[in-house]
Amino acid sequence: MSDLSTQHSSLAARLAAPYTAASMGVLLVAAYLCLVNLDYAALWHDEAPAAFFGKTLLQQGSITGWDGRNLVGGTNGRTLNEELRDVLPPLMYVLNAMGFALFGVNEIGARVVHAVIGIVALGVFYLLLCQHLPKYPRLRFFIFAFAAGSAQLLLYFRQSRYFSMMVLALILLFYLYERYWQSRNSAYLPVIALVAVLSFFNHYAGGAATMLSLAAYHLLFRARATTRREWALFAICGAAVAAVGSSYLYWLGVIGGERSGFMEFAGQSPTPYQGDKSGLVLFIERIWIYTRELFTVDWISWPVFLWFVGVILLTWQVHRKQAVGASRQARRRAQRANDGAPIAQNILGDDFPLAAAGKIILMGALFALFSAMLSVQLIWLNPFADLRYYMGALPLLLAMKGLFVEWAWRRHAIAGAVALSVLLFTSVGAAPFNMVMYFSGQKTLGLHLFEFVREVHRPYRDSISVVSSYLLQNAERDDLVYVQDFAYREVLTFYAGDHVRFCCILDETTPLPKDKIAALNAPLYIEQNTPDWIIFFRQLQLGTAEQFTVEPFTAIYEVVAQLEVYPYPTQRPELNMHAFSPLDPGGRGVFILRRQEK
Repeated sequence: MSDLSTQHSSLAARLAAPYTAASMGVLLVAAYLCLVNLDYAALWHDEAPAAFFGKTLLQQGSITGWDGRNLVGGTNGRTLNEELRDVLPPLMYVLNAMGFALFGVNEIGARVVHAVIGIVALGVFYLLLCQHLPKYPRLRFFIFAFAAGSAQLLLYFRQSRYFSMMVLALILLFYLYERYWQSRNSAYLPVIALVAVLSFFNHYAGGAATMLSLAAYHLLFRARATTRREWALFAICGAAVAAVGSSYLYWLGVIGGERSGFMEFAGQSPTPYQGDKSGLVLFIERIWIYTRELFTVDWISWPVFLWFVGVILLTWQVHRKQAVGASRQARRRAQRANDGAPIAQNILGDDFPLAAAGKIILMGALFALFSAMLSVQLIWLNPFADLRYYMGALPLLLAMKGLFVEWAWRRHAIAGAVALSVLLFTSVGAAPFNMVMYFSGQKTLGLHLFEFVREVHRPYRDSISVVSSYLLQNAERDDLVYVQDFAYREVLTFYAGDHVRFCCILDETTPLPKDKIAALNAPLYIEQNTPDWIIFFRQLQLGTAEQFTVEPFTAIYEVVAQLEVYPYPTQRPELNMHAFSPLDPGGRGVFILRRQEK
């Protein structure tokens, strides 16, 4: 008996070896794609402020919006507290500072640590697959190939923001939680609490969604098996996480301060809803929009989803019919009458791991749901989802595609290979419902992985790099530069702030303390300074070109350049905002005005 068991284990190991090797090969390719040419494009609107605060942390030891020359703090300085400290989660700034210390203050330094964390997240994801699917090496390879070959996920990993850490925190927390239930070793609990704290300091809403997802998963599957002692330990860990997080927010002034509440620190004043829909209707609409986007960008392929729902319903029906009757004879009669089990076996095959893979998918769905609920997006202004808020769920949701390919492979290897190729290399699963790229107006249907590989291997001409280069070459040191939009101003501050000074960014209504601003001795108030340069980014808004005229400035300024580059940084990672090659600016561009007496 022992010899037979040993032979079976040896055979299983031999069968698993090729798929394990293939998975490691896919990981190496993904690692290369995460790290290659990280400086191929300039940092965009969200990356650059994170890089700025990473630089001030490295240079001054504090996450401050004042670097000694310029101030970064959103619209009218609202994203800073009274001590001029940024109130967003600090972990990404710490990681940026680490990258700058190793590689210098540049795009590579800003992005490299996050890219490495993305690679680690993929590695932990493979461990999670091994944990849930130990007897299915081929299925593990299929799922892992979809995650490591996702152009969308790789785009997020190559950002100097919270994205890769969000993925790692969710997967690692899920993995450690399952390790605890396999061993019942209490030593895992403080580690789980630590990861939860890091996920909160990485992204407040994302961290909360991570913890809520794990809590919901526990209530669904492990609540009955939880002892009173374990409930007490869980409560202590949860209270500790909440105490650390709330203490930090209290210290910042986000809670308990004069501007208590996140909306008081919003970079722009929130636009109130003025329609006639109830709060419940708006909530349902929010969930619908976020769910819909998962299909339109092919994170969840709608044909695969329909198949997945179908097999779940079929399996549930079979189990329900098999439970009819208390005796074996009654169960047999029910089975002969309904003939459900043979149908399920014919469709799914023997030993199909629907439940095990389904739990991975469910965790991703829970995270997406809670992220949608916690999102601050105003859906009445932009009726599409901001994909970044729930991108942490992406690798878990992709398990659905891997499960479908495994089912097709069991029918015939050629069918499985075709399904793998089509779903991995194309976004055909979103057609005809795939979303429209916001700036080009074109459907996002395409060969995204190939487009991504091509994109990161050639320079990406973007407005940020073009404008910052122009300033560094043409502006004199300490010239005053005015940029109306805070997002463009802050990204240019990172690139050109050591050469020029960005002025007129505050008015008298700023919530920042007047004495602290006065002590900076900087040209910050718009009422008190006249810039040497004015930069206008013309961008496409809601399908029409924003009107621009120079008449109000002709008495003092002259247009010295109209840079022919698409004004908006379309290198940002969300597929509904991303262009795999620079867009033609058409009649748009960047206008640079210079004061005539200079």
